[in-house]
Amino acid sequence: MAEKTPYSRSPESTSREKTMRKKLAPELLSNLGKIISDRLVRGMHFIEVQPNSGPSLVIWVKCAWKPGKFGNCAVQLDFPGKDKRANTAKDTIRVVDEKAIRARERGATHLLMLAADNEGHKALAANIVPIEKITHLTKECLSIDESLTRNGASPSIYVVAHGERQTKIVNKVRRLSTDLLNIIEDTILFSDAIDDLVSYPIGSISPEKKVISSGSYSRDPAVRTYVLNKADGQCEYCGEVGFLLSDGVSRYLESHHIIALADAGQDTIGNVIALCPKHHREAHYGLKRNDLESQMLKIVKKRN
Repeated sequence: MAEKTPYSRSPESTSREKTMRKKLAPELLSNLGKIISDRLVRGMHFIEVQPNSGPSLVIWVKCAWKPGKFGNCAVQLDFPGKDKRANTAKDTIRVVDEKAIRARERGATHLLMLAADNEGHKALAANIVPIEKITHLTKECLSIDESLTRNGASPSIYVVAHGERQTKIVNKVRRLSTDLLNIIEDTILFSDAIDDLVSYPIGSISPEKKVISSGSYSRDPAVRTYVLNKADGQCEYCGEVGFLLSDGVSRYLESHHIIALADAGQDTIGNVIALCPKHHREAHYGLKRNDLESQMLKIVKKRN
């Protein structure tokens, strides 16, 4: 049996990453459009996607380590040789910048930071960042916690966290990236989020009408109707009254699954709340969305 070096990987680890690269990443990215190519270039994994409109996206895929018993996942952006180790914040920025340049030279437009469960089958995070913003993201993470971001001498970005220190980084990453898991579930924002991935405006003086199809969860309309009728036009979280609809009688509110269906949430009245647009968006993308989730579950429990 060959001697195991400090940096060699177990067969289980290799198999898990293969599952993430060959199955999980293409499945997620296919929601953005048609997969054109899936290739390795000198150890860097690229998946090219053609959305329904605009230029193709070339996604550099980086897999995070498994969550293990602590539940913290980070993407190791590079593992530089001894002569280029990232021993300081300045070194870290240099290493990441050089890696991003190599990815861009090989055609990459975006980076996908993908985290999954211990088996590699279920996505826990899928954050997409334009290639030109990777260095900026790294600087922001360094300013929050240099030690965690340097990760010894191997620059790493946390994308899933349960620890207090790691959570601060994850919150920053979410604000500076596109959350692929959220836009897949949120059909209202799906098209806009895809457009936002393009780092420059395309535009058209005569837009072509297209039918966009994507994967989504089946929802019982009776549950939505019940919750909205029960709210009677008033946001169940803040009490704000929705604006009048064109019938001159009904008030506008949005239904929200407190625990996302993608996270095994139920499509029942015990998991759906009627919200004003502001708090619906905050529940998905706000810094305090975890707190909102707890508060909303309590509100729904009292309502039912």
